[in-house]
Amino acid sequence: MIITALLSVLALSGMAQTEEPSSQKEIHNWAAGGLVGLLGAGPNPEYYDKNIEYNPPTPVVWFGSSWLNGSMTENMNLRSGVFNKIDAGVTILQISRNLYKGVVGVSASLQFGVTEYTLSSGFRAKKDGHRVDIVSSDENQKRNTLSFTAMRLPLLVGAQTNNRMFSLQTGFGLCHTSRFGAQWLVTAGLGPITFNYSKNLTPLFKLNDGTEAYPSSFTLGIDIMYMISLFSHPE
Repeated sequence: MIITALLSVLALSGMAQTEEPSSQKEIHNWAAGGLVGLLGAGPNPEYYDKNIEYNPPTPVVWFGSSWLNGSMTENMNLRSGVFNKIDAGVTILQISRNLYKGVVGVSASLQFGVTEYTLSSGFRAKKDGHRVDIVSSDENQKRNTLSFTAMRLPLLVGAQTNNRMFSLQTGFGLCHTSRFGAQWLVTAGLGPITFNYSKNLTPLFKLNDGTEAYPSSFTLGIDIMYMISLFSHPE
C-alpha cells in the first residue's frame, strides 16, 4: 500500500512538470501508464508520440512460459509443455521519466504476477513457507499445480525510436518481488508488443532435500493503451 501511494503521488505530481519546448511540441518529463493510466486517462492521440514523452516497453498484460534450473523439472515431476509452466501478470501502475527527447528514459512499475507449474499425474506439492515437498497422490485424474503470486516492482532504463506507429523498444534492469526476491529483466518490442526475459537472482523455493529453484521466464506482453491509441487515432 505504501509503494502504491508513493508511485501514485509521483505520477500525479510528475505529469505537471515539463521541460522548455525544444521545438513546437512540448516535451513532458513524466508519463503514467498501466491499468491506472488506462482506466483514468483513456486513449490519447499524443500518448505514444515519441517526440513528446518517453513510454517504456512495459506491458499492461503478459503471458508466457517459466522454467526451472537444472534437473528441477525431473526432480519435481513436472509436466512438459508451455501451458504447464506459466508466468502471467498485469501492470497496475507505471511511471516513467524522460531523460533525452523521448528516446531515453527510466521507469518504475507496480505489477501483480502469477507463476504456476503443473505436476505429473500421481504427484502433488506441499508448501511450507519457502520449502516445497513433492509427494505421491492417489488423485490421478486431478490437475495438481504449484502456484506462487507476488507483487513486482521492476526498475528499468531503456531506449526507443521516435516513431509512434512502430517504435522499436528496449529496456533492462532489476525487478524486486514480494515472493521471489530479485530478478534481472530484459525487454524488447515493436509497437504495443513486447518480449520479456527474466531470471531469478534469488531462489523461488527449496525442495526438502535443499535443492534451490531459480526460475527463468520468457513472456509476450501487450500494451493495451498503445493499441487503443493507435486504433482510436490513426495517422
